[in-house]
Amino acid sequence: MGWIAAIVHCPPHLNPAQLSRRVITGRVMDLKYTDFSMRLTIDVLDPELPRCRVLLSTRDCDYTLQTGDLVSWPGKLTEVGSLGNPDEMDYARYLLNSDGIRYQQHMPLRDLKRVGHSPTLLTRLANVRRDLKLKVLNTGLTPQSQAFVVTLLLGDNTIIDKAIRQQFQAAGVAHVLALSGLHISIISLIIWWLLFPLDYLRLKKLRLFITLSAIALFAVFTGLSPSVVRATLMTGIVFASVLSNRRSQSLNALALAALVILVFSPSALYSVGFQLSFITVGAVVLFARVPRVLESRYGWMNRITATLITSLVAMVATMALTAHYFHVVSLMSVFSNLLVLPVLPLFMVLAAMFLMVTAAGMQWPVLNWIIDAINRYIHWSIALLNALPLSHVSGIYVSTIGVVTYFLMMALIVLWLYRRSYRYLLCAGVTACLMLAHSLWMELSTPRQGLVMFNSPTSTPVFYYDHGTGYVWTPDDEEVDSTDFARYYSGFIARHSIEKIHFIGNDDTLSLKQAMIKPPYAHLMGRRIVAVGAGKWKHQTRKNAATLDDVIVTKRYHSTVGKLKELYQFDQLIISGAMYEADRIILECDSLHVPAYSLKASGAYCITH
Repeated sequence: MGWIAAIVHCPPHLNPAQLSRRVITGRVMDLKYTDFSMRLTIDVLDPELPRCRVLLSTRDCDYTLQTGDLVSWPGKLTEVGSLGNPDEMDYARYLLNSDGIRYQQHMPLRDLKRVGHSPTLLTRLANVRRDLKLKVLNTGLTPQSQAFVVTLLLGDNTIIDKAIRQQFQAAGVAHVLALSGLHISIISLIIWWLLFPLDYLRLKKLRLFITLSAIALFAVFTGLSPSVVRATLMTGIVFASVLSNRRSQSLNALALAALVILVFSPSALYSVGFQLSFITVGAVVLFARVPRVLESRYGWMNRITATLITSLVAMVATMALTAHYFHVVSLMSVFSNLLVLPVLPLFMVLAAMFLMVTAAGMQWPVLNWIIDAINRYIHWSIALLNALPLSHVSGIYVSTIGVVTYFLMMALIVLWLYRRSYRYLLCAGVTACLMLAHSLWMELSTPRQGLVMFNSPTSTPVFYYDHGTGYVWTPDDEEVDSTDFARYYSGFIARHSIEKIHFIGNDDTLSLKQAMIKPPYAHLMGRRIVAVGAGKWKHQTRKNAATLDDVIVTKRYHSTVGKLKELYQFDQLIISGAMYEADRIILECDSLHVPAYSLKASGAYCITH
């Protein structure tokens, strides 16, 4: 069933005539703003094209546009491709699997025309979420509290600060920032408690039905993410078993939830959220039981013990996956969950009251103060645990083979626990040895010195690394945020065991035994390099052309290749991935017989030892 569904729903391949049509029409399904551009997810409605979804990005923004609008634009679609940087996330596969997008187009805003408005249920709900989000952002709450309320009740975690997101990941409570079974269970319990009078009227089944309907509406309202759908389906199965007077099995409910999601969205299997959600819940169902020796006659003590065991089981079950995707493993997740989870239900109740008050156009300063206080406590707890020695280990690189081997080892340990046959334990030991051998081979085969010119759509980062230390030079006269750089290239940094990163400004000089950077010139990995754009290269006054190996053309270069040949003798022209006029420069290089390497077309330029 999943295979058939994948064939039916997989976005089609378009022929060249369809890719370059005069006009394409579609409906805006999602809309996101950045500083100077928009990103629109559009369902194509053109009768001469197959039904598909495309991603449009525009220069400049139109803040009057909303989801559900019908738009038209001159079509010049291109297939989505990854940037081509080493150890990067496969962006093309991510868009195809998560959103069903195969093609994209970047264009000026003036080419995008609004031709009508034809909303669907999903776009209407998206507009409601957008309006509520804007109202929340205009209240007296602190920005951190605003982001937390929008995340937990509207399912939009895009406004969470990147640094805060990394702090939550390091503390092992990143699941708080993504709607999941935790939030669904809290909402279910709140609604269940509010409907307790129905029990006195002997209407328990009505109480169950209303609670289930409420969480189903919440799942639809927040966008039907896999983790929310999984939790809603599992809760629905449990409630249905109660309504039909049958006993429910948690593993059966989990398996049925996975089956339903994969039938309607087979590509969800490759989603990080899907994998972490189902593996965590499965491990908790199987192993998160309080042993009899730890049981206490005090109920509060049993609840604390259960929380600790559940957090420990979840941490061990997802350790390999979190290291694979996020390159960090939290060693304090057990304690951070113990500090954060008890106050989360109270925060969600108050946040729901705040959202209703805000939607009605009112403000309760006392309510704002309490929400801000709880939010400060949560962030204080996380910052406190992250400040402890060995609270988390970052910069971990685990390959796909390593993840598979880890889960194979865990499966063998589970078989040993259930069947008590030492052959399974022996096989688990052999698997662990293989996993360690593979990790050692990866460590020894990874070069410790090299030069990478990353393909970036905003700047031209030149990265030189040597035995655990990296040096970043951006010759575009642009400031690069260290947190963003470490996040974008976290896979590469983790694989090469780079512990320190230094940023070289255009007024700085780096002088090492085997490397020199003196903007706009550099001597790295035996190659003489100059970067042209906005920089000191314009003051070149030598009568004889300087001899170089590589000339990097940055996005701020607006002259010709011929001008460069007058100033320099060089072997190769490297064109920045941020260049808007890359095609023009490539054509000029061809006419002048100058070898050119386009980062946008060919990916990162790498030299290693």
